[in-house]
Amino acid sequence: MLAHDLVLTNALGEERWLGRAGTHGAARLVRLVDATSREPLGVEVRDENGEVRALLPWSFWFAGPQGSDGWAALVAALGVPFSDEKYQQSRAAQPWWRGHALAGDARKMSPMEGKAARKQIGWYSSVVGANEPMVLPFFSALLLVGLMSDEVPMFLAGLLSALTIVLSLGPAMVSALVSRISYDRTLEAA
Repeated sequence: MLAHDLVLTNALGEERWLGRAGTHGAARLVRLVDATSREPLGVEVRDENGEVRALLPWSFWFAGPQGSDGWAALVAALGVPFSDEKYQQSRAAQPWWRGHALAGDARKMSPMEGKAARKQIGWYSSVVGANEPMVLPFFSALLLVGLMSDEVPMFLAGLLSALTIVLSLGPAMVSALVSRISYDRTLEAA
C-alpha cells in the first residue's frame, strides 16, 4: 500500500497498480459471499462508478489463521467503505469465479502449479523460446571432434567447444532442477 496507489502482487511477482483516488481509484471493497453457505468467496475492488477493478479470491488472500487480520488491515489501510454481497455462482462452475467478468484476474491472483509458474517466468521464454539453452551447445558439439585431433588449433577449438557446452548447459540444468524442487512443493511442505 502506497500513499496514492494500491499495489496488488500475484504469485509471479507481477504488479497491478490501482489508484486510491480519482474516478478509477479504489473507492469501495465488496466481499462476495456464497448465497447459500454465506462463506466468503472473493473481494472486488470497485471504483466510484461501481466498476470492478480487481478480483481477489478469498481463499488465497484472506483465508487461514491470519486471514481475518489481513482483511482488517486492507480495510483499515484503504479507508474506504466495504460491504458484503451475495454471489450466485452456477452449480457446475469450478472454480467459483468462472462466470465472473474478471475471471482472468482471479486466476492470475491465485497460486499456480509449479510447471505453469516455470513456463511463465523462464528467462529464455521471451527471446528464442524454450529451446534457447540448446542452440549454442548443439552448434558447439560440431567442434568436439577437435578433441581427438593432434593439431593444436583443432584441439583448442574442441576444448573451447566442450567448455561452451558445459558452461551453457550447466546453469540451465541447475536452474531447472532448483525450480522444480522449489516451485513444485505443496503449500503444506513449504
